[in-house]
Amino acid sequence: MLRAFILGIVQGLTEFLPISSSAHLSIVPRLLGYRTPELAFDVLLHFGTLSAVIAYFWRDLWAFVLCLLAPGRLGPGQAGARRRMLALLVLASVPAAAAGFLVQDWAEKQTGQPLRASVFLVATTALMITAELYDARRNRLAAAPVGVRAAAEAGADPDPADRAPEHSPRRPVLAETELQTLPAGKAFGIGMAQALALVPGVSRSGATISTGLLLGVSREAAARFSFLLSIPAILGAGILKLDELGQGVESGPELLVGFLAAAVSGFLAVSLLIRLLRTHTLWPFIWYRLAAGSLFILLLATVRA
Repeated sequence: MLRAFILGIVQGLTEFLPISSSAHLSIVPRLLGYRTPELAFDVLLHFGTLSAVIAYFWRDLWAFVLCLLAPGRLGPGQAGARRRMLALLVLASVPAAAAGFLVQDWAEKQTGQPLRASVFLVATTALMITAELYDARRNRLAAAPVGVRAAAEAGADPDPADRAPEHSPRRPVLAETELQTLPAGKAFGIGMAQALALVPGVSRSGATISTGLLLGVSREAAARFSFLLSIPAILGAGILKLDELGQGVESGPELLVGFLAAAVSGFLAVSLLIRLLRTHTLWPFIWYRLAAGSLFILLLATVRA
C-alpha cells in the first residue's frame, strides 16, 4: 500500500513539473528497493494524472464542447477562438502520436534502464537552460531603449547615451489572450517538443515550455498549452494500453491508492507550476534536475550497482 502511495505521488508530481515522470518512475523504485511498476499499474497512474489535468482545465474543456455543439452559448467571437484553439491542439498532437507509433517500444525499454534515464535527465536539461538564457536576453532587449535594441540586433555596441533613457515597460498579455492568437507554426513546434518526451528524462512539460520560450511564447501561456496538449497524449497512450489493466499484480486497494495519489498530487503540481511561472523562471527545476540526476547516477552506479 505504501509503495502504491509513494509511486502515485511521484507520478503525479513529476508528470507535470518539468523534471520527467518516466525518469523518476524508473529511478525511484530502484533506489527504494521496490519492484518496477507493472505496465498495468503505470497505466492506472497515468489515468490518475489525466483526471488531475481534466479537473484543473474543466472550464476550458467544457468551452471546447460548447464551441462545437452549442456555439451560441459562447458567442461568435469566443466560439471561433475556441475552435481555433482546438484545431491548434489537434495539429500539435500529431508529432507525439506519430512518434509514439514509431518508437514506443524503444522508449519503454529505455524507461526500464534507471541509470540511462538518469543520464538523460541531466543531459536533456540543456534544452531548458538554452530556453531560459534566450528568454532572459530577449526580455532584456525588449525592456531596453530603442537604440540599445537596434545596436544589439546589429551586433554593435550601443551608444552610451542610449543606455538608460526613460522608457515604458511592456504590459504583460494574459495567457488566455496570448493563446487565442498563437500562430499555428508555434503550436506545431511545441507539439514537436512533446514528441521528445518519449525519451526518459526529457519531461513533457519541460520540453514544451522550453520550446515555447524559444518560439517567443510566455511561460504561463506555454505551460497552459502544454497541459492542454497533454490531455490527448495521456488519453491516447492510456487507451492503447487498456488491455494491460487486467494483467496487474496489485490489489484493488493498491490500485485505488495509487490512482488517488497521482490525481491529487497531479492537480497540485499543475496549479503550482502555472502560478509559479507567472512570476518565476524554470531555474529551480533546472538546478533540481542537474543535482538529482547527478546523485541518481552516483547511487545507481555505486550503491546499487
